[in-house]
Amino acid sequence: MPRWHISNKKMPRGQLADVKRLIHGPERPSARSVIVPIESDRQEATGVAGGLAGDQIRSFEMWWDASESKLRFVMIADERDADDFERAFQVMYPNSAFDDICETVPTWFDRRSTYRVFDVGTRHGHYATVFDEPGGEHGLITRMASAIQSASHAWIQFVFARLDCTPFLRTHMSRLDNRFMEINRGNYTSWGDEITGKKPRKHPELGYDLTSSYKGLKKHVMAKMQGAHLIMSIRGLVQGSDSSDDGSGGGKDIDLPFDKVSALSVDGIDSAYEHLAKFRYKYDRFFSDVKGSRVRVPGPRGARDHRICMFESRHLPDPDQFFGRAISQYFDKGWWGLRGYQARRPMPFLILNPAEIPLFVHLPDPSTPNIDTTRGVRLPSKPSEKTGAGIGFFDSLDDPKQQPGPAPEDADGNCGVR
Repeated sequence: MPRWHISNKKMPRGQLADVKRLIHGPERPSARSVIVPIESDRQEATGVAGGLAGDQIRSFEMWWDASESKLRFVMIADERDADDFERAFQVMYPNSAFDDICETVPTWFDRRSTYRVFDVGTRHGHYATVFDEPGGEHGLITRMASAIQSASHAWIQFVFARLDCTPFLRTHMSRLDNRFMEINRGNYTSWGDEITGKKPRKHPELGYDLTSSYKGLKKHVMAKMQGAHLIMSIRGLVQGSDSSDDGSGGGKDIDLPFDKVSALSVDGIDSAYEHLAKFRYKYDRFFSDVKGSRVRVPGPRGARDHRICMFESRHLPDPDQFFGRAISQYFDKGWWGLRGYQARRPMPFLILNPAEIPLFVHLPDPSTPNIDTTRGVRLPSKPSEKTGAGIGFFDSLDDPKQQPGPAPEDADGNCGVR
């Protein structure tokens, strides 16, 4: 008997490719580069990260250019919203600094080049998954920052906006309860049973994933309903370091650290039922004039399928279009056949609580190579063996022979200038 799977091993359908309507990104985008603080209180940053979401679309991005050995962290928002975005980030990282930049797209980006394109979503449609990482060690950005430096170029976006998802989640909760009671009633009759005159029997899903995982699923939905919400799209362009290695022009596929994102290894961002999944696209699906495109965004020649514009304009999918479909597919699809449960499509964005933002949006460890820090120096890619100059009275604090005392010129006991 086929088993009704809460999650399966199939790669989910692409998110970007199924987006038919979009919320426009910043009308006049303003870009600010973030200079990473050499010291910060990670626990404090985690506690206030929920304030990063606003009513307008905002984007936190990583830009990497190997030719300059430069990794930048950039905030993009509408010109009128940029100051609020910066203030929210300043609360999260009080020691950070910001630099206004003219470009809102990396200078190396060229539509005529070829890139590996990916986006991230839930693995099999349980959109109420609560993401957490044991111990609160939110190191996704640090790991990604190290991973993309094996590429020649990379452009990763975390695009998000505040949205009240409570009515949608409440409907989901009601449908979940009803489905659980329906399976447990014990009077299941299929259309085949009616034709053959079979008596009502136990539901074929009884004892399988939905009923055995019901409490956990419900707990997730209830937790997700607490407080505010936001929706987030995660996507990226990566260009390999050697464009001739596989003949595709995109270079080697960079194994970004999401593995609970199918290949993008976010250790611990996982639930008993779902985890994140990365879906790869061919670049020519994002820049062509093929008719019948499912993605219609403004392009140089009108509303054609210039899908790359989603990166340049920071579009988000229109949630109103997808919520109703998601509920219908989650509960109304059958448990067998080609058009059954496993054909269900996940949402084209993540639904997050503010407490989940710091898993995805945070600054890297300041020891990450090739980033600018608030000390005004670029940290070296490799540890330096040069001996640093001491700033105290003594040649070496490790020398047990050295004893505290005044410098020779201050033998009268007066201290020097501090």
